[in-house]
Amino acid sequence: MYSGGDEIDKKGSIQMMEMTYSKGCLENGPINTLTLDDNASGPLSKLSALNIVEEYAPAGCTYAWVIVACASLNMMCTIGIANSFGVFSTYYINFLYPNVSAGNIAWVSTTMTFFMLIGSITTGPLTDKFGFRLVSLTGAAICSLALLLASFTNALWQVVLTQGIMFGIGAACIFSPSSSLPSQWHDKTRPLATAITVAGSGAGGMLFTAITQKLLDAIDYKWALRVLALILLCISGTASLFYKRRVSVPKGGVNFMAIARDKRLIVIGLAGFFVNVGLFMLWYYLPTAALALGQTKQASNNLILYMNAGSTVGRIIAAYAAMALGPINLVISSYLVCSILILVVMLAVKSMVAYIVLAVIFGAISASYISITPPLLTEFFGTQAVATAMGIMNAWCSIGILIGNPSQGAIYQKFDRPTGSFLAITVWGSLSLFLAASTYVLLKYLIVCGNAYCIWSKL
Repeated sequence: MYSGGDEIDKKGSIQMMEMTYSKGCLENGPINTLTLDDNASGPLSKLSALNIVEEYAPAGCTYAWVIVACASLNMMCTIGIANSFGVFSTYYINFLYPNVSAGNIAWVSTTMTFFMLIGSITTGPLTDKFGFRLVSLTGAAICSLALLLASFTNALWQVVLTQGIMFGIGAACIFSPSSSLPSQWHDKTRPLATAITVAGSGAGGMLFTAITQKLLDAIDYKWALRVLALILLCISGTASLFYKRRVSVPKGGVNFMAIARDKRLIVIGLAGFFVNVGLFMLWYYLPTAALALGQTKQASNNLILYMNAGSTVGRIIAAYAAMALGPINLVISSYLVCSILILVVMLAVKSMVAYIVLAVIFGAISASYISITPPLLTEFFGTQAVATAMGIMNAWCSIGILIGNPSQGAIYQKFDRPTGSFLAITVWGSLSLFLAASTYVLLKYLIVCGNAYCIWSKL
């Protein structure tokens, strides 16, 4: 017998609860049986009379790293292809649809990311009912079909429907399970496992940016989309086959509304909203700024490659930096630096060397919340409810995407494109990241208030 597991009481503090352990192995059935206290009172405690959670494998076992590798590959394909849309965006704005406003073209990336994030609310219940493997495989099939259909489009609205909405729906079925499953399989190594998983998206962005650019140069954009569809189907389809749940689904489920109303989650969601309002400004408009300096299309699109390279390394470093500084402190400092750096480089320096430095640094530190959020939500709500909490948080982020991308497209079209400047769009992006940092300060205050911490504590 030993004690383990976490439960959250009404005040949000973590208490220990009893867990009985019986030896076994993965092939012979569950090795652990967790019996939850029926008299408990918290977001995770609205359970049935016999609410037993079974563990099919120990946390941190060898197979846990197989899950991390497969999740990283899935993130590489879905988020990587989404992040490489900057290459398509530059192509659409300057070559394929030169007479269409940038705001209208931005709807492709907006709907793609919006449906990927808002769909996370539904993928939690879907994985509970059908399992991580089937949901992720379905997502891989939908994403591949979306890119294939996009290759046959002849109008922008068709691109929005296929490369935007349809791809986003499929990506949601891959993104949410891939974000939450590694946290379920890891305990002590959870920050590192999450960092490696999300680093896959940065590596994918770097890889698919280069692949997409090469394909656009070698063949037309329609065949480029078809090749990407085949690559995604092969990689994500194979990786998803290895997905499996480490612990059983609680029979009583979790209290969705209690988690959604939790002040900490509301503040984290609001921070995610502000981040996504302005995060993609550089991803979509820094290459255009480089073109305005007289750089070649290849050199301009390489900036996206540099951002993805910085993002890949930065997401792994973030796990260790969070241990030294505290996760919340790390996110606050990261977005303050990003906010200032955008203003200085885009408005004062305006050189290709400065753009490259900005791309690397911004890529490395701007996505820190992606590495930090899953472990943070697991700390707050436990492994059983982290998928639900992630889904709610992603819903907040999706609203930021829905507002941010079209708005910055419209701002660029009205104020910057006629004058050839990037003043208005730069202020927009900088202000949104500053508000995100301020919101994380509020989160820290909520945690400190009523506890034995100071506002400058390592949290």
